Amino acid sequence: MKKRILTFLLFCAGCLCGRAQGGGVALIIDDVTSTRCKEAVSQYTKAIENDGLCVYLCTAAWQNPDEVRSTLHDLYKKHGIEGAVLIGDIPIPMVMKAQYMTSAYKMDERKYPLEEVAVPSDRFYDDFDLTFNHLDAPPQGLMHFYELAPESLPYIECDIYTGRIKAQSSYGDPYAQISAYLLKAAAAHAENNPFDEFCSFTGHGSYSGCLTAWRAERDILDEQFPGIFTGHNARFLRYSMDEDIKDIAIKELRRPDLDFMVFHEHGDWHRMYLSGDVKPESPEEVVAARLRRTASSSLDKAREQAEGWGFESTWYDNWNSPERIAADSLQDLRTGIILQEVDNIAPDARMVVFDACYNGDFRHDDFIAGKFVMGSGKCLVGFANSVNVLQDKSAFDLLGLLGHGARVGLWAQHVNILESHIIGDPTFRFSPAAAGDDVNVILTNKDTAFWASRMDDDDPEIQNMAAIRLFEADYPGISDMLRNKFETSPYAIVRYNAMTLLERLDDANYRAVLKAAVTDGFEFIRRIAVNRMGKCGDEEFIPCLIDAYVCDRNSARVVFNVLNALPSFDAAAAETAVNNYFEGKDYYNLEKDRRALLDVITKDTAAERIKSISDPDEKPGWRKAYVQSLRNNPLHQITPQLLDIVKDSAQDMMLRTFIVEALAWYELSYTKPSIISAFKDMLSNADCPEELKPALTGAIVRLSTVK
Repeated sequence: MKKRILTFLLFCAGCLCGRAQGGGVALIIDDVTSTRCKEAVSQYTKAIENDGLCVYLCTAAWQNPDEVRSTLHDLYKKHGIEGAVLIGDIPIPMVMKAQYMTSAYKMDERKYPLEEVAVPSDRFYDDFDLTFNHLDAPPQGLMHFYELAPESLPYIECDIYTGRIKAQSSYGDPYAQISAYLLKAAAAHAENNPFDEFCSFTGHGSYSGCLTAWRAERDILDEQFPGIFTGHNARFLRYSMDEDIKDIAIKELRRPDLDFMVFHEHGDWHRMYLSGDVKPESPEEVVAARLRRTASSSLDKAREQAEGWGFESTWYDNWNSPERIAADSLQDLRTGIILQEVDNIAPDARMVVFDACYNGDFRHDDFIAGKFVMGSGKCLVGFANSVNVLQDKSAFDLLGLLGHGARVGLWAQHVNILESHIIGDPTFRFSPAAAGDDVNVILTNKDTAFWASRMDDDDPEIQNMAAIRLFEADYPGISDMLRNKFETSPYAIVRYNAMTLLERLDDANYRAVLKAAVTDGFEFIRRIAVNRMGKCGDEEFIPCLIDAYVCDRNSARVVFNVLNALPSFDAAAAETAVNNYFEGKDYYNLEKDRRALLDVITKDTAAERIKSISDPDEKPGWRKAYVQSLRNNPLHQITPQLLDIVKDSAQDMMLRTFIVEALAWYELSYTKPSIISAFKDMLSNADCPEELKPALTGAIVRLSTVK
């Protein structure tokens, strides 16, 4: 099969246009879709060519992801393609052993079936420096299973971009769908449509409901799109604004002039959760709803509660009647958007970012982002996550590039994580807001001298791209340059970009920037800084965290992250720092603040945690859970004891492996050198168990790789 495909590519994968400005784009299409959608593929190809790109048409009965990846890599090496569009039934790589490349995903890979626990990820296709091992597991439909090799690079730097165009089963004939979509995309390429109509929706539970975080979105938008959003062309919706906020969100989605909408929400592959419980119309309705929920799990408990409150059984005795279930279902629908509703909504927003879990889970025959894009509306592009995603993650990185007319793929290429995906046409772009050089030509420039000259560009997003390009090239003095940017730039987006890049260097400049970041004017920078202080564990950060808790109480996510971070430090040192901080101070509620900080330091201490992990009489499930919790909440002070368990041949092998895997997440920890040294010593020992070697190797690679 592979020989046939390679022969085919040598025959057909040539440049189909004569005036290419970039390296071109590959269209990866299964052979049936190519045949059934021939005219639409032709129109779409011409539209891309009219944008000045070569098109490489690659058609085959693709058997596995390796064939697709090999094809793309060849085209990248020989022709310098900048991206690829995956059209139709293209194999889905399902990736194991790479959860640290996600923002939050941490399902137990040993407990659940492969198809549930592996991450659907097209980083398999667009980052050629990552190394994967094929798992000895039969494919399931389009899904093929791999694990990230222990020796693979442990970070994502995409060489190309990818986007998926995948038919939805509920929309009927897949080839009619794909043809209609390609024609819709081709028509959009010919339009003059600048990025000047924006809407953001923040759902229930996002940002912990923090108004400080919500308000900052407008400030960031003005930095990224200066002078563009001056009136009602930028709208910021929040779940609490109206009892029927879902209807307002749908109204926005149906606006034919809307360019971009972002949803900050909780989600699943089949649902968008927009608001909390519908406001009850009376106190009696609150009581009845609570009793019905109780009855659904225990009638005896519902009866006991009702009697205790002085109510009769009529308040809950119809809890499972068809009428009651139907009424509850209708009420529940008011809080979100489900798959079946998308058909009727027919979203017109040209691009939608789903800052939510699972809305982009393309392993399913139907999924939210796919339904948005493949429907009858004007929606062309979704940017969505295939698994769950962290709340404390930026959804606005480099967004200003889209206003300059950057192709969606070139933007996403620099913000991708393992789970993020373009659903739809990655070559789509908005019209540039102003005349000038083609930003797509600028973005594909790899010359370091050029980018060094743009570090002080008038546009903050071009500054950010310059910093990224120089960082990728290991430019001399890049760490000092990034620290200077953080300390001097008036732009929050530049300061955040500098801090993010410095995190990957993990040097003295990064530690210095973290200290300054806790008082930055941009809430998101403060939020991330206090989180990373806990992951570093340096005791010099403790006073910064205490000060952030006391002085930044209106920033709910900052406070949340402070309280999560403090247990990562030595309890005695943290307690002393708290008492020293409040000594001599006098303000209202001082004692309440002091008590709250001391409580979080002394509750469930590291000493208790290591005792539970070490105790052979503790339930194995709890020992394992305690160890896995260290991935996102490191306890640096017990690293020596954890290493002792790993070295102890009398300990359970599974527990030792779990600890090695957890310590591999300590990439910012001040204990990282001791972990690397211990693991290297173990690997060099002839008695090192074979079953432990992959985990040790992977941990050493991850912890030793600076960027």
